[in-house]
Amino acid sequence: MEVAQSKYLAAFEYEKAAALLLVNEYEQEPTRSVLFRSAACLLLNLPSPSEDHLRQAERMVAYGLSGNPPEEIADELRAAWQELMAYFQQEAA
Repeated sequence: MEVAQSKYLAAFEYEKAAALLLVNEYEQEPTRSVLFRSAACLLLNLPSPSEDHLRQAERMVAYGLSGNPPEEIADELRAAWQELMAYFQQEAA
């Protein structure tokens, strides 16, 4: 599990770096939103996500939705958002 965790985190760092290159490039859809969705999903698929990982995933989803993603990608970003909210509600309980 430790190896999987480190590989997911390494992949996230690359995906995040690529996504942030397009953070204000709203005309670069759907590439922009796909990169942010992928970055968020890498963190959501971690074997042992920390609160910091979940907060980073939350930011990736927000960046992705802040552009003009195609509806299918927007739906996937919203699903990731709902998954994050479920995590945060569990922690609050």
